Parts: sequence; C-alpha cells; structure tokens
Amino acid sequence: MFQKLLEAIKSLFSTLFGGSQKENNTPVRPKPVVISPEEPQDASEVTPDSVIVVVNEMDHIIIRPTDEDVDFDDDIFDNRSDTQPEPAPEREVIVITPTINPDTVEAETPQPPANEPDRDETPAAPKGRYLWCLDNGHGKKTSGKRSPLFSDGTTQFLEYEFNRDIVKRISKQLDEYGIRYFITVPEEDIDDFLEGRVNRANEKASDIPKIFVSVHSNAAPAATANTWAADSIKGIETWFYHGSKRGQKLASIFQKYLLEKTGFQNRHIKSKPQGQFYVLRKTQMTSVLTENGFYNNKGEAAELMKPEVRQKIADAHVAAILEVEKDGL
Repeated sequence: MFQKLLEAIKSLFSTLFGGSQKENNTPVRPKPVVISPEEPQDASEVTPDSVIVVVNEMDHIIIRPTDEDVDFDDDIFDNRSDTQPEPAPEREVIVITPTINPDTVEAETPQPPANEPDRDETPAAPKGRYLWCLDNGHGKKTSGKRSPLFSDGTTQFLEYEFNRDIVKRISKQLDEYGIRYFITVPEEDIDDFLEGRVNRANEKASDIPKIFVSVHSNAAPAATANTWAADSIKGIETWFYHGSKRGQKLASIFQKYLLEKTGFQNRHIKSKPQGQFYVLRKTQMTSVLTENGFYNNKGEAAELMKPEVRQKIADAHVAAILEVEKDGL
C-alpha cells in the first residue's frame, strides 16, 4: 500500500514539475504531396479566371550559349540532373591529298594484308542528343478524365488509354530511328501518380541531357461531367514552363508539327505565370505538355478515337523529336 502511494506521489511531482519521459519511437511519416487548387495538373484543370500567356508559335526564339534560362523551379532542388554539357558540334575534317609524281615512285609488290583480330560486328548502341522522357499522364484510377457516353450508351473516350496509345506509337518509331527514350509510367492500373512520374524522370540516369514530354487530351468547361462541351472549343495547344526560352522553343516545334499533321484548330502555345503545371515545375529538365484535342468535344472526341488520327498525332511528336535531335535547342 505504501509503495503504491509513493508511486502516485512521484507521478504527481513528475506531472507538475516535469520529469523523464519515455522516448517515442514511432517513425515520422513523410507528408504527402499536396497540390493546391491553383496548381492544375494539365490544361483541363485551368480555371477561367487564371492568367494565361498565349504565345505565337511562329515567334523566332534565339538562345545564345551565354544566355541563362529557367526550365523549372530551381529553388526546390539542390542539384540539376541535366547539367551534362551539350554535345560538341562536329568538327569539319579537311583531308589534304599530297600530289605525287608517278615517275619518282618505285613500283611496289602488293603485300597480303596482315592478319587482323576478329572484330565485333555488333553495332554500337544508339547515342542520341537527348534522352526523351515520355510521360503518358493519368492512369486508369484517375477520377474524371473521360468523355460523356456517346449515343450508343457504351462508347466513351478514356484519356489514360489515349495517352498510352500515343506514347506507344511514338516509342515504336523512336526504336526504328535509334533515339533514346524513357516511358515514365508504363503501368495502367494507377492514379495520377503525379510525384512518382516526375521523380522517375528526374532520377533516370542518363549520360546525355533529358527532355520531358507529357502527352494529354484536353477538356473544356461543361455543365456536368456527363455533358458535352461547346462545339466551338476544340484544337491543339502546347504548354511550357513560363519564362523558359528553351521550353518556349520546344513547345513551338511540337505545336508546329501537331497542326501540320492533324489539321486541328490552332490554340497556340501557352504558359501560366503562377500555379504552373506540376510536371513543368518539378521536372529538372526542359519540359512541355501537349494537349491533343478536346475529349469532351463530341466531334473532336470521335476523331481522337480513330487509329489514323492517333497515328497522325504520334507522327507529329516524332517529327518534332527528330528536328530537336538534329538541330538541338
């Protein structure tokens, strides 16, 4: 009884005047990434009151070697993963063939070639100018991102399926050209996986600079998720990180070929001074986001479901990649 009374007094003094506490060994869980409402994931989430800068894709962008550029939010990273120097330009090789007087040259008996070691006939691995991080956007579990049902009551446009089909068509051609690429989200049964997509691109090891291309289809404001948007809202637009010259130049190249290949309406290239898209802000490389038609425009959604139209969109992306591979940024 006395022992219990003593322990109670000790407990009271510990509470009143402090005392040793047992250590809390519960692990601290990292805070999840929270995307605020002013930070949309893509153009379909941009609110009507947002400030948007629309740029003519025909504007000529000159990037000098000494120009500084901003391709992402550099204040949130300690190091850039794309600091590898640009490949040096090819040097012109001048071959000088000396003039030889045949009268002063003694005839030589041809000698059989010396035995040479067997050479490895395996072709060298392709080494392009850039590693293309192809981002196929949302997954099957992403809420929304689909059209209303068509008149048959069953047909519906699913953006995750569209994005993956376009990227698959792009990668098939890049394989043929020997251009290096990396698909950020090969999985389908997944949600937005927003941070994961960006981290995979940033952490992908590469001995050459990386470029990030996020493929999407757009959505316009509508009365409800099951209502088609106005027929007048349609077309192609490409987004870049606001203030990035390289991003603007890259966006203009993609926009040019997308319009040329598809014949869709030109909605120009765009950026947001505030609340820029997560994938443009957080990727540590030059990045663009293509919006390839509106999936809640009934006529355009029907077009986007045609294999031949999808192939044109993929061909446009490949044409832009080939130009950048050839000329650089």
